Amino acid sequence: ISEFPSSVRDLSFSIKDYNQLIVLQEKLENFSNDLLREVFVFDYYKNDKMKEIKIGYRFIFQSYTKTITDEEVSNVINEIIFLGTSIESVIIPGLQK
Repeated sequence: ISEFPSSVRDLSFSIKDYNQLIVLQEKLENFSNDLLREVFVFDYYKNDKMKEIKIGYRFIFQSYTKTITDEEVSNVINEIIFLGTSIESVIIPGLQK
């Protein structure tokens, strides 16, 4: 357990191809970084009418040796964004590419 503060970021992904959900989950849940402590789904909605899944992930960051900066967290989040949006039919609503 670290005595340093944690930082939390949430990302919501929109998936048009239902088959890509498993690919996204595997990539995000297997993503590794020294600052990333925990990853979990906090929201899930399947809209059959729009043929879309929306899934929200929470990422918790923390260091065992120092207080982390917003810039450090943003750098990791940018990697995660790239990882998720590199999957066909996966976008982050409101985020311009």
